Amino acid sequence: MSLESLYEQVGKTVSSLDFEKIWPGFKALKFALYDRESCFFDGRYVEKTDAFCANTSILYEGEQIAIWMVQEDLDISVLTSKLVHEMFHGFQRIRGWECWPDEMDALYSYRYDPENLSLKLRENEILLELKDHADEALLRELLASRRYRSEKFPYEYSYERKAEEIEGTANYVEWQVLRQLDPEKASALEEEMRAVMTKPESLFPIRISCYYTGALMISALLSAGLYDFDPAVRPAPLPLLKDTGSEDGFSGGERFLVAAADAAEAFCQKSEEIVQSALDRNEIVLQGPCELAFVNIYDARCFNGYLTSTYFVMYREGSEDRMLQGDFVIKMKDKKTIDKVYRWK
Repeated sequence: MSLESLYEQVGKTVSSLDFEKIWPGFKALKFALYDRESCFFDGRYVEKTDAFCANTSILYEGEQIAIWMVQEDLDISVLTSKLVHEMFHGFQRIRGWECWPDEMDALYSYRYDPENLSLKLRENEILLELKDHADEALLRELLASRRYRSEKFPYEYSYERKAEEIEGTANYVEWQVLRQLDPEKASALEEEMRAVMTKPESLFPIRISCYYTGALMISALLSAGLYDFDPAVRPAPLPLLKDTGSEDGFSGGERFLVAAADAAEAFCQKSEEIVQSALDRNEIVLQGPCELAFVNIYDARCFNGYLTSTYFVMYREGSEDRMLQGDFVIKMKDKKTIDKVYRWK
């Protein structure tokens, strides 16, 4: 199917949505669909520049728009839900949400501590139960656990919370779009959450798991009357750690502790394998020093001074941003300076 035909179908589907029911104050934004060669936006083919990279929201021709790279055939309702997810990121920027995490710093600084991860797995278990039915005791346990983690693992908790606020809310929006367009697809998304959220490997990289935890936190807090949808401001941080009505403790994630430690070790070993495979291949595509601008943070890894990035690497030469397309391992001189970039696969 041509980009133009796909764009027309998605546009009609977007027009059928009740955005006020999805998120008060949220309205549809313009969007672009693109592939490796072409880009279709606002009823016409436009030049495909480096601005069209990944699936996100960008400032284009003076307005915030959503963009999506067409790589596979997706059901129209699913594709629409994902595009509206990206529109919501544009909405967040327009409304001035200030909870964006420092993704590049987190690559270096986030610690995969087994205790923190085991508690998160227990929290995820509770969130899935709360999706099915309200339970005040479980909600208190959830909030107590998160309060504990915020105090013992302040950096990790702060990063997770910000990712939940940005990506979790957008994923909640995606979920609500599917509920309007295709309840069966919405149920499939819920089953996907249920299938992965209590598996230790689902926490690596940690950012990806925040899509689901953030969405389910909104669902749980809405059921308890603790979530503010005030469209004039961004929502309160997730979760509302005050006014829980109890100072009870929590049962903790002891039974997840060994599994979380094993999963963390396996993640580290896999990162080492990826780096070593690129070094063995020794296909150097960029020789530094130069400034790293950004990587594909979605599934990026950090291991012993090396970063991994799928689909692209952005770097700066002078005042210009340049992009390499592909999958790469990046040897860093320091947190901001590239030494070499190796093609990974």
